[in-house]
Amino acid sequence: MLKRIHHWLQAHKFFKTVAIFATFFVIYLSLKPPNSEEQPWNFLFIRGDLVLHFTCYLGLTGLYFSALYTHEKAPFKAFIYALIVGTLLEFTQLLPFLNRYFDFLDLLANLLGALFAWRICNRFFYYSNRI
Repeated sequence: MLKRIHHWLQAHKFFKTVAIFATFFVIYLSLKPPNSEEQPWNFLFIRGDLVLHFTCYLGLTGLYFSALYTHEKAPFKAFIYALIVGTLLEFTQLLPFLNRYFDFLDLLANLLGALFAWRICNRFFYYSNRI
């Protein structure tokens, strides 16, 4: 099974394309003006947007790892790229004309999602660290 996954992850052009589109989608969702009619929601006493931030950066780090699979230290690079994207987007929300606001908890959820994905990639794809 690992050989199939390893062979599939060698198709880095496909994953690079998907990672680029996913990055632009995350940028769009992070910078679009908020809908004033949305009702806030919670998931197990956690704000719903924090769950979305965690899940989004977990997936984004996984996509970056898939795109960088053939590179040396791919899990770490994927973590750093996702962290850079998340941090830049949160600080971009400080610009007043975007009608968004900076939230430290969003930044923390981004970090935790990327960190969790990094751990998953290191745990299950430990052999890719030696490439």
